[in-house]
Amino acid sequence: MIASYTSRIVLTSSQLNQMATEGFVILESLFAADEVAALDQDLTTFHKEREEELQSKGGAEGISRAGEILFSGFIAENNDKVKKFTRDPKLVELTTQLLGGDVDLYYNQTVYKNPEGNKEFPWHQDDAYTPVTPSPYLTCWLAVTDATTENGCISVLPGSHLKGLQPHSQSPIGLVGYPSDAPDQGIAVPVAKGSLIVFWSTVLHKSGPNLSTGMRKAYIIQYSKHGLTRIADGELIPDLIPVARNGIVTLI
Repeated sequence: MIASYTSRIVLTSSQLNQMATEGFVILESLFAADEVAALDQDLTTFHKEREEELQSKGGAEGISRAGEILFSGFIAENNDKVKKFTRDPKLVELTTQLLGGDVDLYYNQTVYKNPEGNKEFPWHQDDAYTPVTPSPYLTCWLAVTDATTENGCISVLPGSHLKGLQPHSQSPIGLVGYPSDAPDQGIAVPVAKGSLIVFWSTVLHKSGPNLSTGMRKAYIIQYSKHGLTRIADGELIPDLIPVARNGIVTLI
């Protein structure tokens, strides 16, 4: 189910049903071109400042595969403009409809795929990296550039969340929770810049290689119910940014 939005989000019964049965929904053109351009600039500024800081310390950015794919996390925690974006009223409306009135920002990161890579990022569930409760949380995958089958858009395995968290194995390129040669390889989800793919953290998903000549940019924003704890030790995950309380955006 694909819908187009301007200023408000009220998920339809069909969209809510799709989230329940298939685990994902596409919100086409959720953010206008000028909103995406401003976010892109803020992310670029953050990356530049972080790179300069790391270079001054002799370090390097977190890279899954040098020259191919770059992950950079905790952006909202270190950039007020990006933090404000994660509390955009459209995102607050969306997340409170799916998670309830008390929502926190769990994690956020950019995923940039450099051109002419030749490897996909494997099937996995976001929950596998750090199992938490209450689960699932919500992953919002925002296309900062057009995401196409050529440049490495994501694929999802509809309904995979219904089986809960699956066993994962470690690989040089990340956790693997589903075979890349299984008969069912899900569905590719190409989306235009400014569109949002929303899915539960237990939905299996992957992304293809970037075979184009341009960079594919995505900003991943993950939201959880307030009071998230790690299953491994039962401890509350500290210092999460509050997004909504009683369904209303909070500026704490």
